[in-house]
Amino acid sequence: MVEQEDNGNALTFLLGIVSGVIVGVVLGVLFTPQSGSESRADIRSRTLGLRERARTVGETGNDALRDAISEGRDAAMRAGQEMQDWIRHNRGDDPAT
Repeated sequence: MVEQEDNGNALTFLLGIVSGVIVGVVLGVLFTPQSGSESRADIRSRTLGLRERARTVGETGNDALRDAISEGRDAAMRAGQEMQDWIRHNRGDDPAT
């Protein structure tokens, strides 16, 4: 449950960053005095840069999500094994006792 909240917070944070960059680019282009063709070229250039940044952020997010899933799976396996050991020990099936 906590891992899902962390992943949700990370996704919200990343979306906030991307949204902020988009708003900043649009406002920067709108308030910079230049010709229409220069503005279009600037928008095109910044859009390509933004697309690359978004792809990088997405890849980083995917890597973090994979790591969190792997850690969660490992923790669940350890907890399951500990529970089985505890049950065996308390039933008297444990050869160590």
